Amino acid sequence: MRRWTTGLLAGLLLVLAGWVLAPAASACGCTGGTTSEHALRADAVFAGRLVDREVIGGTALHVFAVDTVYTGAVSARQGVLSPSSGASCGLELSGEGPFLVFAAHEDGRLAADLCGGTAAWTPGAAAEVQMLTGATAPEPGSAGTELPGGPSGTTLEAAVAVLLVAVFAGGLLLRRRAAG
Repeated sequence: MRRWTTGLLAGLLLVLAGWVLAPAASACGCTGGTTSEHALRADAVFAGRLVDREVIGGTALHVFAVDTVYTGAVSARQGVLSPSSGASCGLELSGEGPFLVFAAHEDGRLAADLCGGTAAWTPGAAAEVQMLTGATAPEPGSAGTELPGGPSGTTLEAAVAVLLVAVFAGGLLLRRRAAG
């Protein structure tokens, strides 16, 4: 009976750990859109070079040295958040650019995704956006160049897994003491 109970508890622990530690399934599906449509939907549009990329958990922070602002309040050194993976619609930027970035305000910060139109800068796309919005220099300084605080989802999942293992081990210890 004791082996059966221990096996059941171990199986339950494995199922719970797999459920807690399994990454969320997601897939990115974009419906497309023209450069003009992306520009009209965005809160901020700018051209800049990628100078840094930092990933923590499922979030990536892309920091750009901004050359031209087409719309919105954008600093000379501007951070933009996105999901860390293209599978989750995160930005997939190759090299340092320059890039034409289309971003939206989320929780007081700029965020962009794979479906929003952000792409390598081309003279044609830049001219199209400039005809719609005009162009200005970026604001001096930096904005949004730090990842939001707080523990990441991975940290929280690890803490729950450790707690489950501790509860399981404690249960086994209590059983052994009661039997002995």
